[in-house]
Amino acid sequence: MITASPDVISTAFSPGHITGILEKPVSIQASDNFVNLGSKGVGFCIDMGITTLVRLFKNQTFDYSISINGSPTNGEVSRWVLEYYVKLFQQDTGRGQPCSALQKYYIQVEHLVNIPVGFGLGSSGAAALSLSYALNEALGIGLTRTQSAQIAHIAEISCRTGLGTVLAEFAGGFEIRTAIGAPGIGSIEKIQPITDSKAVILCMSPISTKSVLADNKNNINSVNGLGARMLNEIRKSKNINEFLKMSYDFSNALRLTNGICKGPVELIRSLGFYCGVALFGKTIFTIVPSNEVNNLIESLKEFTGKLIVANVDTQGARMVHSN
Repeated sequence: MITASPDVISTAFSPGHITGILEKPVSIQASDNFVNLGSKGVGFCIDMGITTLVRLFKNQTFDYSISINGSPTNGEVSRWVLEYYVKLFQQDTGRGQPCSALQKYYIQVEHLVNIPVGFGLGSSGAAALSLSYALNEALGIGLTRTQSAQIAHIAEISCRTGLGTVLAEFAGGFEIRTAIGAPGIGSIEKIQPITDSKAVILCMSPISTKSVLADNKNNINSVNGLGARMLNEIRKSKNINEFLKMSYDFSNALRLTNGICKGPVELIRSLGFYCGVALFGKTIFTIVPSNEVNNLIESLKEFTGKLIVANVDTQGARMVHSN
């Protein structure tokens, strides 16, 4: 174990994200250029997510460890991003010395996660994006913010853990993803947040995004373009209440409002609010005026799950610290 002080410390943050409406996902082939793939949809970022610390220690060989909130993990997306950056570093672009002469490091990656993982809150994309930013800075690779985000996007698609989440978390805020692709290629239109409002989120049960994307018979393929029609309507209105209303209709068409989600959904609607179910996770979300939050939370306490109250994050993923 490395016990000396790190030579470099770099920290980045990515917000979590909820998708409420999604067009039919594209099928992914191994021969595809993943930077041109993605998904269209509508959703928003929250001011909770993943902060990633990268510490570099001089070492005899390249080695690494990855942890989540202090516990060791072998996370697939994080490993993909880390190993990609080690290869970039070893390519020696402009360092003026052979790869064998380059400094080698033990790379310690620590993800500080304050959103539930696997509940449709964009945790894998946030891990990939914050790690990509932190490694780019720590190793001195010199990529732009957009180029670094593209690596995270490719990692998500390669690992089958997401399609459009990185683009959304890169941009921040309420967004309509109008063209597929990584940051710099895909397109986004912004919706102005409702002032003095909060996102109330009830995480009830996880769903594996990888299993959904691997299922060619998943329900999104059966709703006959509903997501595309809704996306076009929201592009016209740019109205968050319309987004919430359509999110419910979309969730209902996919039968996501059944089962354990039925009770909370019906309760929220009985209180006069629209809500949807996050894609993908058994997670109910709504946006309500700040003065309504406490009453809604009290009402939802009868249901088992993790309740989250968050603001909309309008900045997107960003560097926090580097030395």
